[in-house]
Amino acid sequence: MSHRSEQPGRIKTSALLNETLQSLEGTHVEVGHLMTQFQRRSYGGVLLILALLAMVPGISVFAGIAMIVPAFQLFMGLPAPVFPDFIQRRQVGITGLQKWGSTISRWIERLETLVVPRWPVFSNDFARRAIGLVILLLGLVVAIPFPFSNFPPALATICFALGLLERDGLMIMIAGVLSIIAFTIGFTVFYIALSWVSQFFGM
Repeated sequence: MSHRSEQPGRIKTSALLNETLQSLEGTHVEVGHLMTQFQRRSYGGVLLILALLAMVPGISVFAGIAMIVPAFQLFMGLPAPVFPDFIQRRQVGITGLQKWGSTISRWIERLETLVVPRWPVFSNDFARRAIGLVILLLGLVVAIPFPFSNFPPALATICFALGLLERDGLMIMIAGVLSIIAFTIGFTVFYIALSWVSQFFGM
């Protein structure tokens, strides 16, 4: 499988993200347009942009559902992600996207100084399928409509994306640890909410 993201001399992911966000005009942009800018970087680039969307207030549920699509395709071993029209045509507000995007871009820029190809056993084909399954579950956690429960799984997905982009096994391991934290928080929030609903309705 081709990994164009690893070609020497390419623009850094953080720079590409900044460039993409700054080029947006108007009030809304289609998700498909955003992903087009990153699809050359295959799963890593697409998951990165979806993780960014997962942090934007108001669209985390949609972003979580959208994350499931490439995650499942990665799990199945498909060479590149493909999205249905209803996801690509979904529009998001540019103002909120640029606000969160600039902050996340700075995080990514710092992480990029630490990301290098290493520990290839954690980025081989079998590992990529396992990563796809974990991200699928993270997408479900992102889709839980509770305040702030979307941040931990989105951060874990960003680390997975960077690990995939650079074949960095250490970053993938860090993402795995963050995933465990995200699952714990997501389960706790869901359990508390379920208990509250049960008490409220006297169940």
